[in-house]
Amino acid sequence: MKTLDTILGEAEATQWKHSRARGLVLWHRVDEAAALDLVEQAVVDHDPAILAELGQVWTRRPEADNSGLPAVLYLTDWLDRDHLVAEDGITGSAVVPLLTLHAYTLDAWQRP
Repeated sequence: MKTLDTILGEAEATQWKHSRARGLVLWHRVDEAAALDLVEQAVVDHDPAILAELGQVWTRRPEADNSGLPAVLYLTDWLDRDHLVAEDGITGSAVVPLLTLHAYTLDAWQRP
């Protein structure tokens, strides 16, 4: 499983984590230290609730129930807060519930 430092590089990963933590402080009124702890744990767990962003490639975990889940998802758009549009490389675009990404790990990220 790749780490965020491997995917983005150490400096950019640190910058992204601090930015995400600032968002939690501002939008959800989470204490600053607690927000950074939440982001750090989400990175370790590959938690899509914190990590999911456009341009990411998520790969299905080997232990995940493979019942019809594509092997790879490329996140292209947010439909709403709980649903993303993803390309799977085989069938084209599909709407994916955010929670479905728990069966995947973040594998790559094409940042602008």
